[in-house]
Amino acid sequence: MTKLTKAGTLALISSVLLAGCGTAAASTPQPVKATAEHPTTVVFWYGLGGTLGQNVQTLVSQFNRTHPLIHVEADYEGSYSDSGPLQQKLLAAIVAHHPPDVAQIEVHSMPVFAATGALAPLNADLSASTIDGPSHYLPGMAVTTTIDHTTYGVPFNRSVPIIVYNASLFKQAGIASPPTTWPQLVADAKLLTRHNGSKTVYGFAPLANWWPWESQVWSAGGHIMNSQRTQASFDTPAGERVTAELASLIHAGDAEAFPGAEGWDNTMTAFYQGKIAMMEDSSGDLGYDSQQIGNRFAWGAAMMPKDPHEVVPPGGADAVIFKQSSPQVASAAWTFIQWWTAPAQTMAWSETTGYLPVQRAVLTNPAYEKFLSAHPQNKVALAELAYQKQPPQSAHYLALLQYVQDAMQSAFFTNTSVSAAMKTAAQQTDSTLSGQ
Repeated sequence: MTKLTKAGTLALISSVLLAGCGTAAASTPQPVKATAEHPTTVVFWYGLGGTLGQNVQTLVSQFNRTHPLIHVEADYEGSYSDSGPLQQKLLAAIVAHHPPDVAQIEVHSMPVFAATGALAPLNADLSASTIDGPSHYLPGMAVTTTIDHTTYGVPFNRSVPIIVYNASLFKQAGIASPPTTWPQLVADAKLLTRHNGSKTVYGFAPLANWWPWESQVWSAGGHIMNSQRTQASFDTPAGERVTAELASLIHAGDAEAFPGAEGWDNTMTAFYQGKIAMMEDSSGDLGYDSQQIGNRFAWGAAMMPKDPHEVVPPGGADAVIFKQSSPQVASAAWTFIQWWTAPAQTMAWSETTGYLPVQRAVLTNPAYEKFLSAHPQNKVALAELAYQKQPPQSAHYLALLQYVQDAMQSAFFTNTSVSAAMKTAAQQTDSTLSGQ
């Protein structure tokens, strides 16, 4: 399936929501007893590429070796974020009544997929589980899994936005510690920026991306939607203040931002090359960050700044099971999800990638305590869990985020003010919410 345009993506979401919010009932074949020669096959669509995708395949292979009656077929279907290919393919598969059995759903997209009626409720499974459920999870881990009192997902690979900084450049600039507030970050960025002929080191690299933008709005006391989820409410002085300060840094030459779909990757590359002193990043990148930085310079991680509130959005993906799977396959899919999220696997996944472990039990594991001692950057993400805020649970939230991302691109890379760009995004959102 080719990549859709933004308009095509929104049209596809609308078509799914208007098509009866569900999938056609599938004829249920008679179950066949699984054997090692003929195991129950579970089709799993995931959206992590590159090294992370290789890590997924390694864990899936481990599951298949240790569960001979189940075979998980893990298929990479493109990125799960930003209305990416995986989301588009899943929506198309729902329309065609042929979704996979298990899929990663980006946490902000859970309301969209729940509204289709295609997801299997997991309340009963979780109540009977000795592995998954609120009593087992780290605080805030399940903030996105339940929609209108029905649980559809299990936290699978979870992250939070963080600030990653070059401690060597901080030392050269005489800055003792990373910033804790947005005003302090702005001031530090100016001190860290160095223009030396053709060589420039920028103090900060904000992402033109909706995910850290959520923290910018909430930390300043702004709101993204009204309480009824019928109107955008981010185009206010509080909602715009931090983003406007970052845009001013960029236009003044004290920060560098990279446009387009490759903006995040280009930001990370520039940071690894020592061209940027601070960047917004995901805790899920910490493993990759460590590999790329190596011994080039000292580095650290810090919580997202506050102004005056400490608030961060959840990130990553939840695992879901689709209703159309037969009872036998759904049971096998549930076995796979519980295995993946059990303490041993979620700890190994966290240590390898930087994603958060799902289970409370991991934190008291001596091996994980030793890992954190050697990787203090990972402690930051764990500390941020206490400040997670649930995004608005609207089936139209993806559209809002796309309008916001367009607004950020406009404000960061053209002469359009943040206020004007966000006003346009809010108007587009309100039009979508009203069905116009």
